[in-house]
Amino acid sequence: MAEEQQHSASSAVEHPDNSNVNGENGATDDNKEANTEYQKSGWLMKRTKLTHKWKRQWFCLKKTQLHYGNTENNVNKVISLEGTEISEAHIDKKPYVFRLKPQESSRVHYIHAENENDQQEWMQAICFAKATGQHGDHSQACIIQ
Repeated sequence: MAEEQQHSASSAVEHPDNSNVNGENGATDDNKEANTEYQKSGWLMKRTKLTHKWKRQWFCLKKTQLHYGNTENNVNKVISLEGTEISEAHIDKKPYVFRLKPQESSRVHYIHAENENDQQEWMQAICFAKATGQHGDHSQACIIQ
């Protein structure tokens, strides 16, 4: 298992392709208004609250909120990222898991990526969204524990 590390998201998140950037179809600045603007979207596994089973969910990062649901068209749950702690997690002997702990909630969300690259991309994107959504001093770096 990879040793826990701290990362700073002080620069923009790089995406290898445009399928997960600025909307479902890689929307340009000209047609952003027509489409819902996503900073990142895709399939991840999420640990359920009651049964602790892993369930495949579609995630969309929009501004300072992480939306998720059963399908791309049924994204009906939201995790607010303002004040949320993000860190790598080691749970259920699964690799590539990260944890989100919202400030206003006692709930902890465990999310499992398919590989290390996806895990790091999601954690950086969430961290960057969280940092840019802060009120006041925008120079604060987001720390991934």
